[in-house]
Amino acid sequence: MFNRLAAIAFAGVFAFSSVAFSADDKKDDIDKFFDQIPGSFSSDVTLASDYAFRGVSQTGANPAFQGTFGYSVGFDAGIPINLYGSAWGSNVNFGPGDPSYLEIDLTIGINTELKGVSMDFYTIWYTYPDTSGTGNDYVEYAFGLGYDFGFASLGTAFVYSPDYTVNAGEFYYFSADISVPLPFKFTLDTHVGTGAFERNAGVDFTDWSIALSRDIRGFTLKAAYVDNDLNDTRDCGGLDNCDARGVFSVTKSF
Repeated sequence: MFNRLAAIAFAGVFAFSSVAFSADDKKDDIDKFFDQIPGSFSSDVTLASDYAFRGVSQTGANPAFQGTFGYSVGFDAGIPINLYGSAWGSNVNFGPGDPSYLEIDLTIGINTELKGVSMDFYTIWYTYPDTSGTGNDYVEYAFGLGYDFGFASLGTAFVYSPDYTVNAGEFYYFSADISVPLPFKFTLDTHVGTGAFERNAGVDFTDWSIALSRDIRGFTLKAAYVDNDLNDTRDCGGLDNCDARGVFSVTKSF
């Protein structure tokens, strides 16, 4: 129980620390000095009814508190180049067989745009600090493409992990996302992804989701339906983490 509370508290401090950066007080010489640092910082906090990743609950169908802190810097090298990095944190609960209560993901990447096509290369380290060394930690390398047609935007991504979590071996994941602006400032987002394990084709899977979101007074409210074709007993240990679910979240960006 102490580990659980400590993890949630850490996620809360990690997320709400971003509030300090939102204050727009009168600038002194120190502020002006740091304003000379190139690039920009960003942060957000999210409260969600569940943390679903690739169609599977990471919190045992319980609420999640999440936060992100990021930095990016851009320059022109004939084409626009943007370098970025971020840290994202959330509470997790994988059931009685795994004591992890905290996930922190570290991302570095580079993106650009050429003739309207966005290209993104990035690496994500998925870490579980309270159970470090158990095999839960893993890394993914990814490449994404995107294009905004005006009436809708399309994004695709290919992900590769040389050794997926719990030493599951090589893993490949391909996804496609469509975002459509709707009347009254709503946005409809759809997602489909498919994953394959090199060693164990029996747990290859497909996940999908559909979500409706809107910004209201500085908050982003989202309602999503998330599902997959995994078998709850065979693939998720009978913990109901693979079940279809509705997820509601509120996000505040700073």
